[in-house]
Formats: sequence, C-alpha cells, structure tokens
Amino acid sequence: MTTALAVVLAALALIMGARTVDAAVADTCKAAAASDVRVNVDLCMSKLGSHRGSLEAADAWGLAKVASLVGVDNANLAAADIKAQEAADPNVRMKPALAKCGTLYKDVGMCFAGAHDQINNHAYPAAKQRLDEALAQTQLCNAAFAAAGVTLPQPLALHTVDCIQIAIIAGAITNLIK
Repeated sequence: MTTALAVVLAALALIMGARTVDAAVADTCKAAAASDVRVNVDLCMSKLGSHRGSLEAADAWGLAKVASLVGVDNANLAAADIKAQEAADPNVRMKPALAKCGTLYKDVGMCFAGAHDQINNHAYPAAKQRLDEALAQTQLCNAAFAAAGVTLPQPLALHTVDCIQIAIIAGAITNLIK
C-alpha cells in the first residue's frame, strides 16, 4: 500500500510541476505581449512551453534564454530547408535568393546563440542587440526573395515568420528581466 501511495504522490508532484512550468511560461508570455504588441502570445506559449529547457526556466531570465535557444533551433531548421531546396534544383530566379538566405540563416542562428550567451552573462543590452541582428538578418532573407520576384517557399516561409516572432518574443522577455 505504501508503494502505491508513493507512486501516486510522485505522479501528482510531476503533474503539479508541469502545471507550474506552464503557468510560468503563460505568465511570462502574457507579460511580454503586454510590453510589446508584436508578441504573439499563442506562439510564445507553444514554442517556449514545448522546449525542453523550459522545465528549468521558471523566471524571465531563464525563459529569455529558452526563447533564444528556440531561435537557434528554428534558424537551423530554416538553413536545413534551404539546403534541401537548393539540392532540389530550384528555378533560376530562386537560386540566388536561396543562396543569400542560406548564408543569412547561419548568421541568424549565431545571433540567437550570442543572445543566449549575453543573457546568461546578464549583459542584456548586448543580448537585445544580437536579437535585433537576428530579426534584421531574417528580414533580409525576405528581401532577397522579393528582389528576385519570387515568394518564399514552404516550409522556409513558416520558419521565417517564426524566427521574426521568436526574436521579438526573446527581446520582450529580456526586457522583463529585473
């Protein structure tokens, strides 16, 4: 009987811990949206809540680092998608845009990684600068496709929207750190 009780108590503790993490993510995302109207609360909660690092991140400092890591992951996915599309022999007008975006997304990933390091070191203005750079680099990818007169192919278009939003979210959460 005591073993069964121990198992039930352990399960209850796990569930309560998960709810605490969910509440911390939700509260932080809502506060970020209140401070910056560009923050998509649903995307914030979805991306940060599902990241493995959010289990240890119960405050703005930890969640700002998680948001930066989500940005790294998303930039890496975008770079991989670009590489796959280049290998699929895209049309002539799309090739230069893909090549430009491939380089840009490597930089975007480095910007997010740099922001993570700066947040970790409590250098918040430097972190915000790196997040602004990630946002600008992502927008340059959009511009490369516009200049070529072609639309961003999927799933690159989705990764681009997510990278822009994650840079905004990470910046807004960084601003919440006291």
